Amino acid sequence: MSKYNTFLALFILSFIAMICFFIFYMQAIFGIAFHAEEFDRHPNPFLFLSRIFTPTVIASMIVMGICSLLYRVLGIVYVARSKMVSDGEKALWVIGFIIMGFITGIVFLVMAKGRKFVE
Repeated sequence: MSKYNTFLALFILSFIAMICFFIFYMQAIFGIAFHAEEFDRHPNPFLFLSRIFTPTVIASMIVMGICSLLYRVLGIVYVARSKMVSDGEKALWVIGFIIMGFITGIVFLVMAKGRKFVE
């Protein structure tokens, strides 16, 4: 698999995990909202937290975090090793991947093929 396809696969997997995370998290929040009277009768913080952080929420959060970290690191490595990119532009790419990883990942996917950042 080429470097570009590896970056693309990790980016897509991170995006899918993010969507799953938000769906499961909203499901947990609405479940708590609809059963609020249960928490009023028996205030238990551990029950509240166990309703929010279900195994599906935790699993999707872990997958999202790992994939996001991996595509950010790969993007930084690909830009840093590229001979086509000037030093100032490399610094901007690195800062972009660190601060705004998702948006920088989208821009990287669009620009990487045309500017030959990756093979």
